[in-house]
Amino acid sequence: MTDIDTILQRTEQIARLGSVDEVVNGLSRLLKKTVKSRWVAVYLLDREHRDFLPARISGLPKRYVNLFREVPLKSEQIPLVKNLLRKRQHLLITETASSELLTPEFRGMLQHLTLLAVPMVARNQVIGAVFIARSSHYPPFSAEEIAIIREMVSHASLSASHIRLFDESLDMAVEMARRVDVILTLDEINKAISSSLSPTTIIETAMEHIERIIQCELVAMLEEQQGSLVVMTVRGRDIIIPSALQSGKKVRGHCLACTAFQHGESCYLPSLAAEPNLSPIDRSLAAAGIHSALAIPLVAKGITRGVLLLGDTTPGQFMREDAFTIEKIAAQMAVALENARHYQQMRTLFISTVTSLANAIDAKSPWTKGHSERVMQVSATIARELGLSEEDVEKVRLGGLLHDIGKIGIIEALLEKPELLSEDEFPPMRLHPEKGVAILAPIEQLHDVLPGIQSHHERIDGTGYPQGLRGTAIPLTARIIAVADSFDAMVSQRPYKGALSPHQALKELEKGAGTQFDARVVACFCGYMRRKLPPEQGEKPARKTAEKKRPKP
Repeated sequence: MTDIDTILQRTEQIARLGSVDEVVNGLSRLLKKTVKSRWVAVYLLDREHRDFLPARISGLPKRYVNLFREVPLKSEQIPLVKNLLRKRQHLLITETASSELLTPEFRGMLQHLTLLAVPMVARNQVIGAVFIARSSHYPPFSAEEIAIIREMVSHASLSASHIRLFDESLDMAVEMARRVDVILTLDEINKAISSSLSPTTIIETAMEHIERIIQCELVAMLEEQQGSLVVMTVRGRDIIIPSALQSGKKVRGHCLACTAFQHGESCYLPSLAAEPNLSPIDRSLAAAGIHSALAIPLVAKGITRGVLLLGDTTPGQFMREDAFTIEKIAAQMAVALENARHYQQMRTLFISTVTSLANAIDAKSPWTKGHSERVMQVSATIARELGLSEEDVEKVRLGGLLHDIGKIGIIEALLEKPELLSEDEFPPMRLHPEKGVAILAPIEQLHDVLPGIQSHHERIDGTGYPQGLRGTAIPLTARIIAVADSFDAMVSQRPYKGALSPHQALKELEKGAGTQFDARVVACFCGYMRRKLPPEQGEKPARKTAEKKRPKP
């Protein structure tokens, strides 16, 4: 095998290397060994900025290495480089001390050398340049040597170009995947928070997704309350949350979050440590290890409702693309929270109206004042203890509040009668569940509540009213309200009986479990109450008035 064949074989070995750095370093070493040269420097072109990256150098004395790497190889300022890029042909300079192709700085460094400059060309594009220096005591590079050098550089250029193309394609694929993930995440967030009218759910959903796609160490949601910013929720990963940013704390001063809130624009600090006049809150973030912070206002209908605050332990963490993504999420949050706020206002108005209606019923008799609200609270407690969803708990709450709405047409004399109702008086009382349903049926929002109202006087053994339902045929809502209603009636003073103590009432409920009441509901409620009540010992006996029994309506 000839020397040329050996050189070409080594060149092909370089071409099979896995990274651009390996190819360039291999080329510089091979050139140094192949031709008589003092040193070899290989520069790759940064296509984005049209300047050369720091050189890979082989054979250069150590005292010149840093100098060569620090000297900028500006294509527009150095005639040699400009000529090389334009003509894409090699240039041989034998009179380096006087060549107009070199700057005065390079002439001084190269005055005793012959310089050969060979462009690295791949797919008709210059991707770099190779400079080979030989002592002027030796003959200049021959045509044969130049041909070999060009062949070696050509192989290396093609290999480096392929590797670069592969790396760029891979980077592009990763970036495309990241952008697709961002788009899908934005759509997912939009669906999740748009389908919820719970501020807590909206905030938690958005924060979870931000943590996933941005990978930051701190996410905090601050809400405007009476002109001040209040921390609603905060999440930290691998950092200790500053006390000033704990949930419920007010945020004041000229901090990053307050600035974003006041101006309605995103504010970014790439390096908290580099800021000379940090506010106490921003200073506490820096002390916790946060280096970069981004605050984005939550704006809906032109009004700033809060601020989304992000922080990370890496300086300059939030790139332009990250800020764009977070701003989109913040905009979605702002609209969803505004809708939730309107819903809460309407719901509050609705509940207030319904409560006033229930209170009007209770006010018909001093003995039943506050009864409906107490039944509502006890019913909701039982529902939560049973593990019902918040949606079902809400149905139970409203059912408990409105369970006696049908008594609106019953005369006060019947409600306050201190003795057994007559056969003629009791049937109208039995009609109040159905009357309640008839009154509330036109209100669409209460349709899911009606079964609990209609059936709260049914009994597990089937002897209740109005339909005589048995067991699980009775809606769970009604079974819960029945226990709450009976408990409040037993512990309350009535014209026909005295009030039982809570422990006595619990025992009465347990006696009726499985016949009058749902045994599981009774067990759940009694267990909860005994955990909350003081011990039974030492209780005074229930105060008695006229102990005349009558059926409970």
